[in-house]
Amino acid sequence: MSMNYFFAAFPQDMIDAMEEDNSLIDKYVFEDHAAMETTDVGTAWDVLSHVLKGAGFHAGDFVEDTLSNGGFLMSADELKSQANLLKRYSRDELFAKVTNISDSADLYWLDFYKDDEDTLLEEFDKLIAFYQTAAEKNLGAVHYPA
Repeated sequence: MSMNYFFAAFPQDMIDAMEEDNSLIDKYVFEDHAAMETTDVGTAWDVLSHVLKGAGFHAGDFVEDTLSNGGFLMSADELKSQANLLKRYSRDELFAKVTNISDSADLYWLDFYKDDEDTLLEEFDKLIAFYQTAAEKNLGAVHYPA
């Protein structure tokens, strides 16, 4: 089974409520489907996180006992900061970095994404679009592997 990476954006008051009561994270994400924006980057998350130096993936406070594998809560301000970091990357730069990753690197699905530039770039575009849209709407986010 493949592990994918998901993003869900919520108004700041909902992020605050989830931070206060972590049991609301699963409820809002899975039961209520209350997110205003969502996306996933499929199995490309490890390669993207590596080449983007963690931008978009290593932000927010980690909550261990939620969403099967834990997840991160990110405020609207933190999300805007990540959106600005991600703006620094272009599609050409991203793929150039991927092709330069050593084959011995232990990254999830690296060989697939080295061979399939279009799929990797589609996932990159989805990540960028999610952050830009959520930042424009002043939303925070939950992001998590599952």
